Amino acid sequence: MAKRTGTPVNPVPVDVHNALQSMADRATVARKARGLTQADLARLSNVGLSTISSIEAGHDGVTLASLLKVLSALDLLEQADQIFCLERDPAIVEYGRERLSKWGGGRR
Repeated sequence: MAKRTGTPVNPVPVDVHNALQSMADRATVARKARGLTQADLARLSNVGLSTISSIEAGHDGVTLASLLKVLSALDLLEQADQIFCLERDPAIVEYGRERLSKWGGGRR
């Protein structure tokens, strides 16, 4: 049997960890600004109390569906649209240009 060292098999990169901590802090403030306890938010979101606790602790194992349920309960679901904002992604803009160029080039 392999000896456990306590080190995660796939550690979270520092920039991801920092983003999780920042989101955790903002989630906590958003909940408190609405006068909700973690239990209140769990009930409103239809997720477990441990999920709320995990989000607010910045843990990396929360499912996207659970996070979206929490955002919805906080009336912040529209902010999720900014995650993959196509207009702000230079790679997607360039991809669109290339596709239009190829499509237009074949019809000349």
